[in-house]
Amino acid sequence: DQDDAPERFRVTVTLDAQEDGKTVVTLRQLHPTPQQRDATIGFGAVELGYQTLEKLARYVASEA
Repeated sequence: DQDDAPERFRVTVTLDAQEDGKTVVTLRQLHPTPQQRDATIGFGAVELGYQTLEKLARYVASEA
């Protein structure tokens, strides 16, 4: 919870509306070092990101 903590990384979520009415969701993480990036991937961040997007898709489908 510190702004200058060396292990902090930035997450960017981009939503792009398409002409067919669909939306492309892109998640990006920017880590301060390659080692921290590799550790995050090794922890399972990619799989957790896919799980999060699947949950979002189910939620959006239920609200449509």
